[in-house]
Amino acid sequence: MKKVLPFLLFVLLAFAGCQSGPVMYEKSENPRQLVGNVEKFVKQTEKKAKHYSAEDWQVAVEQFVVMSKDYVENRNRLSPEEQMRYDNARVEFVKIVGAKGGEELVSQIKETYSRIIG
Repeated sequence: MKKVLPFLLFVLLAFAGCQSGPVMYEKSENPRQLVGNVEKFVKQTEKKAKHYSAEDWQVAVEQFVVMSKDYVENRNRLSPEEQMRYDNARVEFVKIVGAKGGEELVSQIKETYSRIIG
């Protein structure tokens, strides 16, 4: 029993460590799941945003780029409702970044998104 407790403590601490850091966008092979994954990414980012470092915000912006490219590749397969849900989630993400990450990151996101959308 004495040997098991330190091991369990180690496992719990390792698991807790996995929960920190920026949220990662989950790209899916199924375009129908894209919008749900985007909404999940935005909600989780909002929950964790108050603990983000400058490096975490940079990763969040990189994930936004991946998310945006995924959307552009698949938008023709999405219904108008799904496209609107994506746009709403994208706008919400920009608001979160503006409130917690700063205007410089918002400018970077807007510029990058404009290039991706073309």
